[in-house]
Amino acid sequence: MTSCQICNAQPFKYKCPTCFIKFCSVPCFNVHKELPCEKPTVAPPSENLPVENVPMTYRFPTADTVPVEKLQALAHSDEVKECLSNPHVRNILKSLVQSQTPETSITNAMKEPIFLELAQACLKIVEPDRFQHELGKTF
Repeated sequence: MTSCQICNAQPFKYKCPTCFIKFCSVPCFNVHKELPCEKPTVAPPSENLPVENVPMTYRFPTADTVPVEKLQALAHSDEVKECLSNPHVRNILKSLVQSQTPETSITNAMKEPIFLELAQACLKIVEPDRFQHELGKTF
């Protein structure tokens, strides 16, 4: 587990809601709040490389590793983009990223029909054969 980013002595338990710095206790949070913090910013577009120009490889691929080509197909999928245009879906994704209990959070997210649409849109691209097989079982 990652250590507190204030004292570096204890494992973190909390994240600042503004800048997401990790801290272990109220005293460490109070130390953090002595200076104003800001939401993380994204680098200006001129500093970001287009998706096609970023060489992507995996250092430790596993059987569950999604091939780079399929990740790129997700980035260009109109169906995925449509799902992500919904602010509620984006809020669900943010809560998953920030969750201390990701297994529970993903289980709860899968109960949301709009999130299921996103999951299905992704599965159509990442695992099309398995998706078709599972789809056939539901009818």
